[in-house]
Order: sequence, then structure tokens, then C-alpha cells
Amino acid sequence: MAMETVLGGYQLLDRIATGGMAEVYRAQAGAGTQKSAEEPDQVVLKRLLPNFRAERAFISLFVEEGKLCVRLKHANVVRTYKVFKKATDYFMVQELVDGKSLAQIAEAARSRRVPVSMPAAVWAAHELLKALEYVHKVRHGEGAAPIVHCDINPANVLVSKAGEVKLTDFGVALAEGTPAHGEGGALRGTITYMSPEQVLGKPMDKRADLFSAGVILWELLTNQTLIDPGSEYEAMQRARECRVPLLSTVRQDLPELLVQIVRKACFADPALRFQDASEFLKALEVLSRRAGFALSPESLAPEA
Repeated sequence: MAMETVLGGYQLLDRIATGGMAEVYRAQAGAGTQKSAEEPDQVVLKRLLPNFRAERAFISLFVEEGKLCVRLKHANVVRTYKVFKKATDYFMVQELVDGKSLAQIAEAARSRRVPVSMPAAVWAAHELLKALEYVHKVRHGEGAAPIVHCDINPANVLVSKAGEVKLTDFGVALAEGTPAHGEGGALRGTITYMSPEQVLGKPMDKRADLFSAGVILWELLTNQTLIDPGSEYEAMQRARECRVPLLSTVRQDLPELLVQIVRKACFADPALRFQDASEFLKALEVLSRRAGFALSPESLAPEA
């Protein structure tokens, strides 16, 4: 079926992805479409899929995500310019990041059988943590509780061609202290990157996101996936067990400090992990100084 050319007053240039509850396009404002001064010529247009717009629960999730994202203004978070309805459709207009997702970068590295460099992996984690440091201070909803992203995975981390790192997709974000299981006991998020407390449906706080960031760093450095997503049941079992091999058992060329940083991030017990993104950030900054490399987008740019 041919792609539509105009949606919500925006001219569609190409389809980026379709999945979950939405389809995503690269687009530009059409003639007569009002846009804010900060909205660039080319954007991402995210549309709630038509088969979900008859359900108030799905509409509410989409609109609430949009309202939250419009408030988020940070260099390491994908910008959302507006959320709006036109006719029966619901849309978000977001920043277009010219590059790749961290998932695509990791997959390309695995296909070459050569991991991304240590400086590139540490830079990616460092910038992701800067996004989380900001996000975890945002209050949202009736109780004005801090936000937990709840779906930190490589597909939701975008890397521009200049090596800039930006977090996206707040569709399953929850207020701190909320159980991970949604209506009907459904588990929302990406199982292979979830903390044990999230898999078990326990109340979560920001340390759940930090665990996921630690798993991403482990995978970038080892050039492996920690948990095979092929079987959801097996993935859930392994996530519950939380067996994260020491980096030094997979690679012997990494600094011991980095081995211990990743180990601390991936403890099953949240009390033993980094307690906030700032603490994790400082550890990576100490590592970079001791190992003699700069934290720089140039280290990751060639991968994007």
C-alpha cells in the first residue's frame, strides 16, 4: 500500500518505523501549518496507529507521553515540540536525529565481530546518564512524583552523526514507586534490559533505569547481548536471576575500575548499585581521567 503524503498538515518525506502503538515519519510542515519558532524544517511526526485510536486507554497513554515530553528540554533528550489532534488522529512532533540508534550501532559492531571502542562505549553511557540525571528530577502527574523512564534500551538511545546521544520514547514512563506491572498484570518495557525489581513487578525508582544503563554499557564493551530475547519466558527467568558476568571474564583488556563500575551498576539489589545518575557519571569521569581518554562525541561519531 502506498504511503500517505500528508498527515496532520505535515508533508511526509519517508517512513522511519512502525511498531507498538505508533508509526513514525520524517516530515515537514505543509503550507499553512503553524509551527513554533523552535521547530526546525524537518521533524519526526509520530502518529497513534488508527487501530488504537478507538480505545480511550491508548489515547490517554499517547497524549500523556506527549504532555510529559513537551516539558523535557535537555540536550540529551529528544525534543518534543507539540502533541495535537487533527480530525480523528493523534500526533506528536519531535526532533529529527540524523544518525542511528545505539541498537543499530551495537548490531553493526557484532556483525563486524569488533566491539565499539572503550571511549565510544563510555561516552554513550555518560551521555545517557546525563539524560537520566535530568529526567529523574522531573515531577509529573497528580502526585508530582519523580519520573522513571522504565524502558532504557539501545533502541531508545539515538546517536547523531556528530556523536550526540539523545534519549527518546517515554511511552512507559512511570512515577517513582509505581509497580511495573500495568493493567491485567502486563509488563511494559523491554524485558532483556529490565532490572530484577521491574521484572518482578515491584515498585521502582531511578535505580531501575541505572541498572538498564549498566546492561547497555556491558553489551557495548563485550560485543554480546546479555539476554537472548528469543524466548520471552527464558528472558524473564534470566532477568529475574540477574546474572551479569564480570567484564573481566569476557575481556581481559579493560581497566579494573571499569569492570567494577559496570559490576556496581548491575547488582540485583538496588541498594548496592549507584544510587543516582550523578554518582554513576562521576565514576565514568574518574575512569576517563585515569585511563587517559577524553569524554568526547568524536569517539562515537564514526559509528553513527
